Amino acid sequence: MLARMSSVLEIEKALGQLPHEERWEVARWLLEELHESALVNGDTKNANADSHLAQSLPDYSARRRRIFGSKILPNMVLAGRAEERW
Repeated sequence: MLARMSSVLEIEKALGQLPHEERWEVARWLLEELHESALVNGDTKNANADSHLAQSLPDYSARRRRIFGSKILPNMVLAGRAEERW
């Protein structure tokens, strides 16, 4: 007989008692359910953005340009190596 869980803490405790592989299976199922519900509700924009975000790496050069603009920054590693004595 299935136990009825009424709070997130009870669900979290029950998941903690499962073996590692079964926890991953539950996580995969939950992600699929969330993705399907987003598609059913017509929220394809957010579903596509989430899947794209998970598959891509952050654009560090765009972030640097956004913060510092068109400034040319010195390579601090090379500057540090030039100051060291070998």
